[in-house]
This record gives sequence, structure tokens and C-alpha cells, in this order.
Amino acid sequence: MADRVRISLANKCLLLFGAAVVLILSAALAVVWQRMQKQVDQVPRQRAASLAQAWLSGQMQPGQAQTPPEQAVRGLLPQQELTLAWIEGDALQSLASQEELLAQALERFEARPDSQDWFIQAVDEQGERYYRYLRAVRRSDLPSIHPNGDGADAPDQAQVLDNPLRAILLVQLRNPEGVAQQIVNRIYIVTAGIFAGLLAIAVFWFIATRLILSPVRLLREVAAKASEGDLSVRSDINTGDEFEELSKVFNTMLENLKEKQDQLRSINKSLDLKLGELAASNVALYEANKVKGEFLANVSHELRTPLNSIIGFAEILQEMPPQQADTVDEKRRRYLANIIQSSRRLLDLINDLLDLAKIEAGRMDVHLGAISVSDTCEGLINLIRPLAQKRQITLRLKVEPSLPIVHSDAGKLQQILFNFLSNAVKFTPAGGVVTLGATLMPPEKPNGTPRVRLSVSDTGPGIAAEDHERIFEKFTQLDPSVTKEHGGTGLGLTISRELAQLLQGSIELDSDVGKGATFSLIIPVTLEQRVAPLMPETSSARQAAASG
Repeated sequence: MADRVRISLANKCLLLFGAAVVLILSAALAVVWQRMQKQVDQVPRQRAASLAQAWLSGQMQPGQAQTPPEQAVRGLLPQQELTLAWIEGDALQSLASQEELLAQALERFEARPDSQDWFIQAVDEQGERYYRYLRAVRRSDLPSIHPNGDGADAPDQAQVLDNPLRAILLVQLRNPEGVAQQIVNRIYIVTAGIFAGLLAIAVFWFIATRLILSPVRLLREVAAKASEGDLSVRSDINTGDEFEELSKVFNTMLENLKEKQDQLRSINKSLDLKLGELAASNVALYEANKVKGEFLANVSHELRTPLNSIIGFAEILQEMPPQQADTVDEKRRRYLANIIQSSRRLLDLINDLLDLAKIEAGRMDVHLGAISVSDTCEGLINLIRPLAQKRQITLRLKVEPSLPIVHSDAGKLQQILFNFLSNAVKFTPAGGVVTLGATLMPPEKPNGTPRVRLSVSDTGPGIAAEDHERIFEKFTQLDPSVTKEHGGTGLGLTISRELAQLLQGSIELDSDVGKGATFSLIIPVTLEQRVAPLMPETSSARQAAASG
């Protein structure tokens, strides 16, 4: 679509005022033009009527010597400007059959007894205008003369009332003075119109430019400077009207904007200082968190070695045959069992801390390999079965047939699913059911990689909707009583989410109070080759990105 033609306000005002002036003057002068034209055309009609009346008066004067009608009238006008004809009797009927004008006049006068004359305009072969005046002569117009010149008795009353048409007096004349006067009048009208139009346009231009457009231009200039950022400009209009009030309002608006701008600059300066302080704090926190992670990784590694030795020696002592069946030997076995159980809990805690430290430090590597989903699920079920049987919980396995081979990290995949299964067994009451399932999902994007959903469902107490995100936070336990009974650090789900991100997957939770819980791990069938090593979106990494 083409751009609109933009016209300034000044040009619009001038064009509109000019069009209004032309329209008003044209309408006013058109009336004068028509009126003067009628007056000019009325002069020859009145002159022709006067000539006809003079001829009839001279013809009807009793006791005077009758002069031929043409000679009695021609002295009033130059001969070339006047033609007069008297037509009566049989000559009238004969000429009416030949002349269309006489035929129309005869029909007009006979049809309308009250009609006395008919005036028309015509143009000759040279294009000059002339006028024709036809005068109806009836019996009542000639009471004392005979049309043939001899005396006759006056018509009776019936004939007077009947008043028939006796003759037609035709006066044909030209009016050169009228034509010249008409031309002069038109020249005067056109000249007066042009002069009045130019004067009106000049007056309107002065009014529009000085009184209307000048304040508008000043306001536009001030607004343009303000839009460029100069809020110190002010509008100075002293017209004593609405433009002055608008100027005052505009100045007030600029003052308010200037004040708000100064306030914003002051706030921005303080925010910049705070932002600098926060950036420095973020950098320090990131460095401290990184050092903490490295420290935990190193310390956890150093703690795990002697702890494994303690567990190994305790198991050896526990497997030694009893020397004697007495109370001391039973205590020794019970103490060894407590040592082994506590050591394994401590080892699990150290392993969790070590994994978390590696993830936050960005030192967790991904080792890709081909994984059979059905074999992995069956192995996990067998691994968790002793704990489930101890708690009287039924395990079920639902794996779709013909699942494809998954290329991912088998250790991390098993760690996530085992964490789901151990939590499900831990929080499901006796007699409950825990189900491990695997299904194939379509690609998330067109032409993308298919995905596999691995889910663990239980019939436990469920998790409230407001706690769905909180359970993935570090060291978070929703039920302290269960934690005291079965142990746990609150790091399992946190580590599982971080590992799922490393595997380019996601974890979904579907649960509500009293309806059990379903944890689902969704991973692509083929993992992209960009994950080794990969720093996940941990809290420390996000802080580092924000501070950077």
C-alpha cells in the first residue's frame, strides 16, 4: 500500500481557506451575474414594448393624418437597428403557414386571450444577437379605426367581450449598447471577484500564519527538542488565548518530566552501585561455592576409602565362626551389624555429597553406551526386590515390547531409576504396589529423536501439589518420621534432576495427596555428543552466569 501524501497544517489551512473563498465569491458573483444579465435582457424588451405602444398610439389617434406606421417609428432608432411589420387578416394566416415564429405566436395568442405580447431572443447567421417582440392587436385595441384605414362602426358589446385577434405587430431590433454594456459588466464582475478573492486569501493567509500557525510551529519546535532529550526548553507564547494556556500546560509537563528524569538518574546511580556490589558478592559466592564443591569432592573421596575398609573388616569379623555361644559373642555380632549398617549409611551420604559436588563443580562426565531398556529395568527390579519383600510390597514391571536400544550413560540412568524405586519402596506402606514401566514417546520436535519414558509409580500417601518443586531442593524431607526410620539425606531427587539434565532429559511428577506418586524420567533414544563434559544448570552455574 502506497504511503499517504502528507500535507502540513499550514498548507491545509491555506488550501481550505482558499477553496472557501473561491466558493463563496463564486456563489455571490453568480447571483450578481444572473441579475445583471436579466437587467440587460430586460432593456430591449421594454424598448420594443414602448415602440409598439407608440406605433399603436399614433395609429389610433382620431382626427390625425395617418402616417405609415414604419415612418412614424423609425425616427426613434437608427434604421439598421429596427425592423417593424404589421401583419393582419389573410396575410397573417398566409405568413403563419410559412414562418414557424408566426405560427407559434398565432397559436399562443389564440389559445390565451389574456396574452398581449411575446418576447424572444435569437442569433443571426453572423452570430449576432437580436430580439423579436410580437404584440397581439385585438378588436378592443382598435375601437375607432378600421384596419384598412376607412371608418367603420364601433364593435358591439359581444364583439368587445369576445375580443378576437385582429393583427400582430412584429418589432425586431438589435441592442449593440446592451451587448457592450453586458461585456463591461462581466469584466467588472470578474475583476472584482479576482481582486476580492486575492484580498480574502491574503487576509486569511495573514490570520492563519500569524495567529494560528505561528504558535503551533513554536510548540512543534519545542516538542521536537524535547523528544531529542532536551527537557530544559520552554514554550513562550503570549497570545492571551487557548494557545497560551496550552503553552503553560506543555511547560508544566516538561518540568515534571525533568524532575522525574533527575529522580530516575539518581535511582539508576544507586542501582548501579548496588548492582556492582551484588556482582562482586555473586563472584565471591561462586568462587566460595566452587571451592566448597572441590573440598567436598576431595574430602568425600578421602573419607570413602577408610570407610570402605571399616565396612570390609566388620564384615570379615561378622563372617568369622563364633568361638563360644554365649552372651558376649551375641553382643559382638550385634555390634558388628550396627557398625556395618551405620557405615553403609555414612557411605551413601558421602557418595551423594561426592556426586553433588562433582555436578556443581562441573566435573561430572557422561559415558555413552548402548543400553537395553528392558534388561536395565529387570535388573533394577531384582536389585530392589529384597528391600520390597522385607516391607511386604509387590513389585511390577511393565515394559513395552520392541523398545529401541538407548544410547546414554547406563550408570547415571540406573542411579536415577534406583533412587525412584528406593523412594517408592520407602514411602509405600505394607501391602502396597510399586510399578516400573517403560514406553516409547514421539519426538518433541519434527524430525527429532524419539524419546523413552521410564516411570516409577507407587500407592503411597502422595505428594501435595505445592510440594512438587520443594522436594527437589537440597536436604529437603517432607516426612521426618520416615527419614528417621529408613535414613536419607534429602539429596537423592536433587541429584536425580541434575543427572537427568546431563542426559538431556527431564523429570516429571504426577501426584496428589492420597493418590500415590509417579516419577517419570524422559530421555532421548540417542544422546547428542555435546555432553562430555557438560556443566548443568545448577544453582551455582546460574549464579555464575548472572554475575558474568
